[in-house]
Amino acid sequence: MTEQLDPIVGDGTERPGLRGLDLKPGYDSSDRVLETFYVPVLSRATSYDRSVGYFRSSALSVAARGLSRFINGGGRVRLLCGAEITPADRDALLGRTSLDGAFAERLAQRLVTDNEVDRRRLEVLAWLAKEGRLEVRIAIAVDEQGAPLVGGEHDPYFHEKIGVLRDDHGDGVAFQGSVNESATAWTRNFESFSVYCSWDATATHFSFWANKFEEHWAGRLRGFRVYPLPDAARERLISLAPDVAPGERDPEEPPAVGDDAAVAHYLRVAPRLVGAEALPEATVGVKLFPHQRQVVERLAGLYPRSWLVADEVGLGKTISAGMALRRLLLSGRVRRALILAPANVCRQWQDELFEKFGLWVPRLDGNKVYGAHPHDVRPVARGANPYAEHPLLIASSHLARRPEQQKLVLAAAPYDLLIVDEAHHARRSHVEEDRYRPGRLLELLDKVSAQGAATAVWLLTATPMQVTPVELRDLLRHTGLHGTLANEDAFLRYFRELGKDDDARTAWAWLDQVLQETPRLPRTGAEEAVLDRIRRRVGVIEAALIEKFGTGEMPGQEIVEQLSPAGRAELRTWLRTLSPVGQFVTRHSRETLKLYRAQGLLSENLADRDVLPVPVPFDEPEQRLYEELDELIDRLMEAHGSRRGAGFVLTVYRRRLTSSWAAIRKTLTRRLDREALVLDDDLLEEAEDALETGLGGTVNDIQAVPLTEDEIAEIRGYIDRISTVTDSKFNRLRQDLDAARGAGHSTIVFTQFTDTLEDLRDRLVGVYRSQLATFTGAGGQVFREAEGWVEISKRDLVEAIRSRRVTVLLATDAASEGLNLQACSYLINYDMPWNPMRVEQRIGRIDRLGQARDVVHVRSYFIPGTVEESVYRALASRIDDFRELLGDLQPILGATERAFQSIFKAPRSERRAAQDKIIKQLLDEVDTLRAEGIDFTPEDPMPLPEHPPAPVTLEDLREVLVDRFAAVLDEPDRPVTFDPARASRDPDGWTALATYGHPRLEARLDHMAGASLPDSSALVLATTDRGVVAAVRADRTPPEPIRSLADVAELGPPAARGEAESLANTIALEATAARRAYETQILSARNQRWLDTLRQRFLALVHETLAAGCAALRYEGQEDVDPVTVWHSLGQDATSAWAYARAFQERLRVPLARLFPAHLATLREPIPPDEWAAIRSRSAGELDALMSEYRLASAVR
Repeated sequence: MTEQLDPIVGDGTERPGLRGLDLKPGYDSSDRVLETFYVPVLSRATSYDRSVGYFRSSALSVAARGLSRFINGGGRVRLLCGAEITPADRDALLGRTSLDGAFAERLAQRLVTDNEVDRRRLEVLAWLAKEGRLEVRIAIAVDEQGAPLVGGEHDPYFHEKIGVLRDDHGDGVAFQGSVNESATAWTRNFESFSVYCSWDATATHFSFWANKFEEHWAGRLRGFRVYPLPDAARERLISLAPDVAPGERDPEEPPAVGDDAAVAHYLRVAPRLVGAEALPEATVGVKLFPHQRQVVERLAGLYPRSWLVADEVGLGKTISAGMALRRLLLSGRVRRALILAPANVCRQWQDELFEKFGLWVPRLDGNKVYGAHPHDVRPVARGANPYAEHPLLIASSHLARRPEQQKLVLAAAPYDLLIVDEAHHARRSHVEEDRYRPGRLLELLDKVSAQGAATAVWLLTATPMQVTPVELRDLLRHTGLHGTLANEDAFLRYFRELGKDDDARTAWAWLDQVLQETPRLPRTGAEEAVLDRIRRRVGVIEAALIEKFGTGEMPGQEIVEQLSPAGRAELRTWLRTLSPVGQFVTRHSRETLKLYRAQGLLSENLADRDVLPVPVPFDEPEQRLYEELDELIDRLMEAHGSRRGAGFVLTVYRRRLTSSWAAIRKTLTRRLDREALVLDDDLLEEAEDALETGLGGTVNDIQAVPLTEDEIAEIRGYIDRISTVTDSKFNRLRQDLDAARGAGHSTIVFTQFTDTLEDLRDRLVGVYRSQLATFTGAGGQVFREAEGWVEISKRDLVEAIRSRRVTVLLATDAASEGLNLQACSYLINYDMPWNPMRVEQRIGRIDRLGQARDVVHVRSYFIPGTVEESVYRALASRIDDFRELLGDLQPILGATERAFQSIFKAPRSERRAAQDKIIKQLLDEVDTLRAEGIDFTPEDPMPLPEHPPAPVTLEDLREVLVDRFAAVLDEPDRPVTFDPARASRDPDGWTALATYGHPRLEARLDHMAGASLPDSSALVLATTDRGVVAAVRADRTPPEPIRSLADVAELGPPAARGEAESLANTIALEATAARRAYETQILSARNQRWLDTLRQRFLALVHETLAAGCAALRYEGQEDVDPVTVWHSLGQDATSAWAYARAFQERLRVPLARLFPAHLATLREPIPPDEWAAIRSRSAGELDALMSEYRLASAVR
């Protein structure tokens, strides 16, 4: 008898048992039964009993990964299978002829067939037979006298299908169902079977089927007789056995890993290990571009610093932020995060976080919260705060900025992270005024900063300066800018001084002083990289002088005088790095990508642009109708322009007129039918600023623009005429679409209005049929011959365009966000938005990394003689590439939109002159910004990060969870995949990525790991109070850090556990100390900024109140008025908050001298007592609120 191998694997650890598997009650072929059941149970078993109707050696061949472990663990197989016999076989079985003839040959062929077996894997099966650990018996039907029955169509056949596996711990698993023992059964057929375990509630079923096998193996089954495998067949199999035992692993099998608990513990802590920065990317399918790695390093690697992410359109800001968020969540540094985005991209954020990053983040929409799964929709309970109930949440910035929602957002604080997408919407409402009047979203950010409601803030926008450079300053105050450079005038002057090309005219002393007065954050790799370049260019001596500028170590002017002209040029470079942009902005442009491509760091294609305006002249009837409608809008504006909302409504009318005949016809028809004006997504925010919108994105234009009977009749006439005129724009579109298709292009046609899109769709579908698709704020649609227009997911739409099943896509501006169409190479702007940024966003959908063509073609339609044509033609005369508007010229974006509004406000008779004047002002602003604007063009100097390889990869997770644990992560209607390309939130194909972030993954790892590792384990883990983990192997002397799951695979018996524990603690504590020191610097600077802001607000309130008090005293006849007297009298009122003003002033450390500037005594005209009483009461309330805010924020901090 062959000696039973000891159940110890080669590394000295105990062999994992069946009980460690996460088995389902049953399986069918949709579960990938080979990977999720057969291989895992076989790899842990030491015996396998199987009864089947059909057996092929290929079954063991496809399971080779499990079988190699099975044989080396002492595994034994008993196989009972059916066989059909011929008359000659019957004679052999009755003893009339030898069993070792044709019958044995055919049985051998059934076990071994040349076309199914690969020699290496067959050796495993043959070795089992040679070692006496494979025993085969044949069940053959017999008649009532016990004689074998010759096989025939109606004769009985042994079809039983039972499997029983046992491990060396005494546990067992039985399965029973339709599956035979062949490669086809396990991998190709649709099979199903039930599973019973000896240790759970199904134990009686296990015993039943295990006993049933034993009965049948012993030959106790009615109508069949069990025969041993003929010697000839056995010898045929043994002849293929190798001389020595097969290798310990199949060639395709990954290295075996250690015991279950060690593996599960390591996988569970891997994201929090020291040096695990690469794991978040390695466990999803997204592969970052070099510039995105820079951004992630700033956002996640330098957390909790706050940043403005200003990468150009199309460079993947959402991808960078998503990966940084994943890294912080997995490491445990962020637990609560709020993402605010425009309403039309909230769903996109949720989709991308789920599909690309494996993050299940709910989305607040109206009064419901939508989970990652379509069925996870829950209403917000009355009185509940959804921001507090969900640690991670996506919400509309349009919703969150409303006053009642702001209160909920702030009440749910503190957040570890606040992300604001399209952050340029957080801006002043009247930027032309000197007084600071924040819009609602900027107001919310002001409150977040004032209350310390977020540890870190990420503001995402390609264009933070929509109207004026001061808007950039407003945003940077929320990323950490404070001190002198936070002052508006100083902020703007700093960049003006750096922009001067004359060193003699540059105010070096002033620059030196403001840098000393502006607190600095810890130096990053970006500053070090800039200094290294400066040293290489001008030498270490001048570089050392440059580094001292602004530190107070040496007067700035003296430094400048000692520098060469080249050194002064490098000083300007250094000061740009220390500027508010250099310190708080991460920015990349296409120039960055070109540089990476030249260095060989980027292989994806970067296309050139072919951009042309396309004038579309009208024929005479068309032109006359256009002018009459334009005049009607002017008359309505003159009559009703002062009414609330009228200006906005009539602006929409005018833009629809320029878009298409269909858009203005539908607009006027709805107006006559007394239907509300429907707004497309891109106009919702404008409407919110101008007037209250109704449900579903509508406005009441009936109230805003009432019509007389004559006007109604006039409009009816226009509606009738619209249907009779030529549509020149559509005719030109047909020509361009045909030309583009003939040149092999796929084309996207953009319009601002759904009405225009639907008209184009209805007129083009007869020509393009199934090659035509649409995409609006409501989603995508494609034409099917048998079904008509049907919905299509964003993912499927992109694939249809890539495969050229769709060659024409009609889209509203909803598609200019989140739809990546590198397969399209031709773009037509059917109408032109008033903000050039919208145009750039459209082009950004096709002009992206990986564009299939070397050139993308952009054609923009204009009606000759219109204001749109004149403004855009003037801009094109001064700006070669509108991408310049994403750099220093950003304020032109808002200026262009304001130019349109101003031109149309002029009376019709004066419009031409107004147009010429306003366009000249616009071009003058372009020249001014080029000369004096904020230098927003430098690329991020942050070096590309270099991190150790990921300790765990997505393939590691698959190998362990599927092959080792047979873990079940999916639930009914909630499938999982290890293929990132299959992850989807689409309701028809919802599939979750099986990676870190999946809610069931951590639970399964906890279950597999158990409470703690035993002292006998060679895996040593140390965890600090900050959640930092170090892993060390104790099987080596001296101990070594564990770098990957492969190291866990190699663990042997512990040899130096005490030293390993000491090393692990040292590594974890040192990493924690470094993190704590860095965070302390950041939070200290932030607290200082917060205190500075409170001091300024306190001083402003005190000055205003004291000035009013002095004015009241002068009203009573006092001539020699002293603010100190008013201050003391205020403090004596025990019923007022002013009684605590002195204590608050001391707490804020505001010098008394700053409270009483001399000019306060005569700052205001005298006021009567009742006005002074009202001011005193109001200011007391404001002081009380300020003190409450201080107490609340102090508690949070």
